[in-house]
Amino acid sequence: MRDELRVVLSPEQLLLVRIGRSFTWRGLTHRVLDKKSVPCVDAGDGALPWSGAIKALDAELSGLAGRSAFATIVLSNHFMHYAMVPWSGAPMDEEEETAYARHFFRKLYGPAAEAWELRLNPDRAGAPQLACAVDCRLMDSVRASFAGAGIGLRSIQPHLMAAYNSCRARLQKSSAWFVLFEAGNLCLALLRQGGWSCVHTVRAGDDWYETLPCLLAREAYLTDEDAATDEVLLWAPGIDASGLDASALPESPGWKMSVLHPPIRPGLMADYDRRFAVAMSV
Repeated sequence: MRDELRVVLSPEQLLLVRIGRSFTWRGLTHRVLDKKSVPCVDAGDGALPWSGAIKALDAELSGLAGRSAFATIVLSNHFMHYAMVPWSGAPMDEEEETAYARHFFRKLYGPAAEAWELRLNPDRAGAPQLACAVDCRLMDSVRASFAGAGIGLRSIQPHLMAAYNSCRARLQKSSAWFVLFEAGNLCLALLRQGGWSCVHTVRAGDDWYETLPCLLAREAYLTDEDAATDEVLLWAPGIDASGLDASALPESPGWKMSVLHPPIRPGLMADYDRRFAVAMSV
């Protein structure tokens, strides 16, 4: 069977996990064949934000060229743009929905949105839809990297959706703030009964978990009061070698904070490393 390659692409590092798959009397099994964290070198002034990451990706994939494998890649929230696109009230096909979403992104982000590839996350009729966008040049570079190595690219996912899907059982009916931490970036998403209500990304310093209550208070103030909730579900598996537990969370009388732990396939547990949680979760 073909190996499965899982990749997480961010400005500072590239994470790769190669998973072997085989059939046994117990059914399909998985085991980690290799995993590595590769630092991404800053390409310098004037370079595209992902240039160093793509260079690292090309170098790693060249060593896997010719292997029978398929891949899934997760893109850091540093590269993503999110928006809640209002319900239009008019029947539209997929092409019209994308055009409508692009118009909304242009209003939010300006002319640069014309060069972004968009995806919509369908929701119930009448509700705003979560949309994500990423520069077409990054998408083209990612696809070219895998094509050049002869590795089939099965899926490209934003970090927000990959994390949500990993913890879907916990999140799908929750009304809570879903907070994702990456080095230098926080993504604050408000869920209402598991549906998306608002999503914002902000820069994060080393003291992000100390300032988190203030950030949440600001976001809550800007949000519809009917959607208010004091529950905070934090996704930060790669924060450091020892991870983050409830004892490290800031104490705040206004918020009930807990840490999410994604489910890991049994066959991968022996090689589990929190830094690779996005790549190793079910």
